[in-house]
Amino acid sequence: MSDHYSDVVTAYDGVEDLDSFAPEALAAYRADLLARTAGEAAFVGRRLPTGAHVLEVGSGNGRLLIALSRAGAMVRGTGLEVAASRTAFAQRWAQDEGLADRLELTTADALEADMPSGVDAAVCVTGAFSYFDAIRPGAAAELLQRLHDALAPGGLLVLELYPHPAWRRLFDAGGDELRLWQELPASDPWRFYLSELTLDRATDVLTHRKTFVHRTDHVVDDSRREHLRLYDEATARASAEAAGFGDVQAFGGWREVPGGPGDEVLVVTARRA
Repeated sequence: MSDHYSDVVTAYDGVEDLDSFAPEALAAYRADLLARTAGEAAFVGRRLPTGAHVLEVGSGNGRLLIALSRAGAMVRGTGLEVAASRTAFAQRWAQDEGLADRLELTTADALEADMPSGVDAAVCVTGAFSYFDAIRPGAAAELLQRLHDALAPGGLLVLELYPHPAWRRLFDAGGDELRLWQELPASDPWRFYLSELTLDRATDVLTHRKTFVHRTDHVVDDSRREHLRLYDEATARASAEAAGFGDVQAFGGWREVPGGPGDEVLVVTARRA
């Protein structure tokens, strides 16, 4: 396990620890997650066949698989997530929704875990695909090949990527280091989110050190750091085609419009031949 892999695990483990939520706060947080996932679930759901089996890499708190299940867009979901606390959050949510028998949610490394076969869709959202080449050059290609092999003929690949054009402009204007902050939604247990960013222009790998300030007890968590490769439409398309995918399309976020160089969210779809 590389240091960068450990950084990814550390960056997310504990963020959604169930012990940190009062019952009312947990209900509000889940509702907010579903509201924010509605566009993603609708986009993916429109592309699924009846009775679909969906595989998600980086399934996190389970929001997308749960949203698709609640909407009746799929009958089976498999989620692979590296952070044990997020898997536990997703499993508890699935149980509370009566979906535990339809969702298999596990803590696993997607480059080593046994993959299901004949799935109808393989998705990797919230920029999780960008971690792989930053962990180890060539890992993204390995993942795409594993997803390609897991899909049924004609199966769908969906990648959500964050090209960060605004950050790139800031890097171009001010050098290779940035410090930014934002206030999180009221439903989030953490109130402030501070970012320290550095960019390796030779590899397009961004290092992101995160600091969170808790909403109620004001604990400061500055232990989280991640490394991610920045993709644009051209590099994402080339990666998918190199893994044997066809019918590659790029969209400007979760909208049915073509992607462009100014989009902060790029959604790439492709099909196994």
